[in-house]
Amino acid sequence: MSENISLEVPATLNALSTVRMVLGGLGARLDFSLEDLDDLFLATDRLLEAALESEDLDRLQVSVDVDGVTLRVVAGAFRSDELRAQVAITPGGCIDLCILLQHLVDDVVVQEEDGSYNVLIVKHRSGPGG
Repeated sequence: MSENISLEVPATLNALSTVRMVLGGLGARLDFSLEDLDDLFLATDRLLEAALESEDLDRLQVSVDVDGVTLRVVAGAFRSDELRAQVAITPGGCIDLCILLQHLVDDVVVQEEDGSYNVLIVKHRSGPGG
């Protein structure tokens, strides 16, 4: 059965610890390894830090879907072309943040939505049973 948790936190670096706490609890429930959790924390932190640097935001919106052995983190809605360029794989390849995300998580997708976009990060549990 799938479960969805939505968070809205202040657009500050201090608020990222709240996002990590929720991800950690959900990852522990799914028996994610410490390495998998670290990868998810780092990917989510770097994405949200880049969003804070690229956009003038009052709040950060993060939604987490839990399904079996998978966590799907959706952050947005963003409008910054700078952030999109840092995250999306383009015909020229992938640089900086995009490369980091590709190495840490199983999938990264930019989802277009009415003049803005969300970034989806997917992490599957690795190891036995995952």
